[in-house]
Amino acid sequence: MIQARTLLNPFKNVPFLAAFAMTLLLALISVVFAEKASAHGYIESPQSRVVKCNKLINLNCGDAQYNPNDLEGLKGFPAAGPADGQIASAAKPAYAALNAQTDTRWHKTTMNGGPNTFTWFLTANHATTDWKYYITKPSWNPNQPLKRSDLELFCTFTDGGAKPPKTVSHTCNVPTDRSGYHLILGTWDVHDTANAFYQVIDVNLVNSGTSPQLPSVPGNITSIVQTLNSITLNWSASNASAGISYYEVFRNGTLVGSPTSPSFVDAGLQANTSYTYTIKAVDNSGNKSAASAGVTFKTLANGGGTTAPAWSSTQVYLAGSKVSYNGFTYEAQWWTQGETPGVAAVWKKL
Repeated sequence: MIQARTLLNPFKNVPFLAAFAMTLLLALISVVFAEKASAHGYIESPQSRVVKCNKLINLNCGDAQYNPNDLEGLKGFPAAGPADGQIASAAKPAYAALNAQTDTRWHKTTMNGGPNTFTWFLTANHATTDWKYYITKPSWNPNQPLKRSDLELFCTFTDGGAKPPKTVSHTCNVPTDRSGYHLILGTWDVHDTANAFYQVIDVNLVNSGTSPQLPSVPGNITSIVQTLNSITLNWSASNASAGISYYEVFRNGTLVGSPTSPSFVDAGLQANTSYTYTIKAVDNSGNKSAASAGVTFKTLANGGGTTAPAWSSTQVYLAGSKVSYNGFTYEAQWWTQGETPGVAAVWKKL
């Protein structure tokens, strides 16, 4: 008897093989895309502003705290790239908290002028055009948003399209003709995309060849609002080569406050009473400025309510500043200038 044989169907496994091939293809595409999309990196030494956010050395950084390697914007700085005031965040709205700029807002790394090594960690080491390092000029104002005109180039490394290792270090000569609080901006121009990565480093620069600048005397002391029992003070920020640590506010010759920013609310006062204020600045080395000229302000009389000056498009307002506009009183939630109350989110209607 001839035993019948079962013939194998050559097309039986075609659906399975097709599905497997499609899965493999998608996986390969995902790998290529992921490598392209994750061409990110950050300066890990000295730690950049956003890295210190990630390590909770800098606080209140918003979403940037979780993405230190994602500060990617258009390349070609300074001719192109992020707009003035948005350089630290690479112009990414989600990371706008990084653009805040005052003398005391960010933790600083002490650095000597001369040779210093800057080390990048790359989560995807794509082909690179160049690396550049900028530093703020001696005359920059640390209490104003960072502008490209505040910066000057001091170091460049050209890769010309080569693919760097995961860790990249550059030794640069940091200028020795300035001291105190400065910003260093590192840029990484990716060769095969239109983008670059931006990293700001806050440094306390120490140079023995320059004479230290002692704290300047606080000036332009104004009272933006008075109530029955309080007087709110604002003044122009001081500068010092060691950076400003805090201010001392004196009422009628007695120390009543030590704010870290140039604003202070003196509460618990008597109604319809005049008070005279002087202010000193204290730097990070403990040096104190001379006292400012005395200024006198008066609390409101009973039934006087609260007054606020009219909003000005050219005035700089700090958090807590109150203004009147179109019949309403508004309070600034953070630093602002030129943003209209009732329109911009920085203003809260009271």
